[in-house]
Amino acid sequence: MRKVGCFVGKFLPPHIGHLSVIDKALKECEKVVVVLAENPERSEKLCKEANFPYFSATTRLEWLKQHYKNHNNIKFVFLDESGLKPFPEGLAEWSQRFKAVVKDKLTAKYADESYRQLNEKYFPECEFVPIDRDIINIHGTDIRKNKNNIKYMISEGIKQTMEYFEKGEKYE
Repeated sequence: MRKVGCFVGKFLPPHIGHLSVIDKALKECEKVVVVLAENPERSEKLCKEANFPYFSATTRLEWLKQHYKNHNNIKFVFLDESGLKPFPEGLAEWSQRFKAVVKDKLTAKYADESYRQLNEKYFPECEFVPIDRDIINIHGTDIRKNKNNIKYMISEGIKQTMEYFEKGEKYE
């Protein structure tokens, strides 16, 4: 069993694909750190462009905490990416911010294969655990752009999202 695993995402919005990775990490690690990393201004713009409600990082983390309320081996943190150079140029500074907010000594990082080299460069002490984002073929972009995909969000966020649309907001 791995000691401390980590999974990073924007969770914009949190969905069943995210849960599958977190659940895998919970089975394989003594402790799991979930990091919501985003530039709020950029995320709000993504949501606005898709006519999808922007929920703050605090709200999304609360949904995740509620979902995992019966697990005492999981920690949730926010990493503000504001002011960083775009990926991958800003990764050196990003990794320093990451280490400052996570604080735990990680032994495994769960991420898409496309992040392997970057993880090995900036987190050489961590085992890289590849995930297949298409095992559950739903992504935040799919949900933001198609109202029919809201059903794939975590249940804790569906109600608030539906209320947004019930207020007469248009979904394009």
